Amino acid sequence: MFANELIAISVSTLSPTTAIGTDLYCRVDNTDRVQLYRGADYPMQPEDLNKLKSRGVNQLFIERESRTKYQDYLRDIAEGGGEDGIGIEQRSAALNEVVLDVLETSFRERDMDNTVDAAAHLSGIAANLVTRDDFGSEDLFRVMNHDYATFTHSANVAYYCGILASSLGYSRDDVERIIAGGLLHDLGKLDIADTILTKNGRLDEEEFEAIKKHPLNGFCQLAHRHDLTRSQLMMVYQHHERLDGGGYPVGLVSEEIHPWAKLCSVVDIYEAVTSHRPYRKPMLRSQAIDLLRRESGSALDKEVVECWISIIQPTTPI
Repeated sequence: MFANELIAISVSTLSPTTAIGTDLYCRVDNTDRVQLYRGADYPMQPEDLNKLKSRGVNQLFIERESRTKYQDYLRDIAEGGGEDGIGIEQRSAALNEVVLDVLETSFRERDMDNTVDAAAHLSGIAANLVTRDDFGSEDLFRVMNHDYATFTHSANVAYYCGILASSLGYSRDDVERIIAGGLLHDLGKLDIADTILTKNGRLDEEEFEAIKKHPLNGFCQLAHRHDLTRSQLMMVYQHHERLDGGGYPVGLVSEEIHPWAKLCSVVDIYEAVTSHRPYRKPMLRSQAIDLLRRESGSALDKEVVECWISIIQPTTPI
């Protein structure tokens, strides 16, 4: 059996106390062949996970027909199920896998109803995690993906929005709504050609004008819905506005911009510059902090920027 016949799963999602209920396979040395690693009914032991990590093994594999069972397992872990000994980092990893899988599917199918429903469900799970007393943001940061796919960016921005909103003192219910808004904030990009979104080089004027339409496109697609609040819609519509009026799509200034949109704009910029893009390497975290500080007060809300920096400020240079 070969790896390309199976589905890769992250070792960081595996619990040392709860069996997935499906066979696990591992690569044979550095080849594409795989062999059975652990039977379906046998949970991983802590020493097994430690050995895999010490060997640099980040992925195992499952059979394609076991995908649904694995997703059910991830949802249970992310929602707080499993044993009490399951750590925040593992629950974060499970949540991230679920969110990326659901968003990728709904974005690809361009099913608006399914996307909004998924955002509402996933935001509740994420809010429960990021508002826990024992939650540490670095536990989530370590398991996040940073590629240039729209659904990955949307997931990361949503997590960041939730963490930032919680730190700013928003209620648990508002944190949930803000996370949902973050998941939907770039929905308008689904109408933009992939050749523009993934262009390996600087956008020309016409291409940039197409990009600038995505907040309005997303807002128009969602504005008729009664299951989204005005605040969430403003996250979609205003997350590229600047305090000095230099943003888009309208060029709003200062207090004309909704507080949730101000929050979203800070983490949207941070996520964009620290993730991989076809045309550039990601910034170091310290470089991104310098960028946010330069934009603070002119483009970005100063209080929101300082709160975000207090969350991400590394204890050692990065």
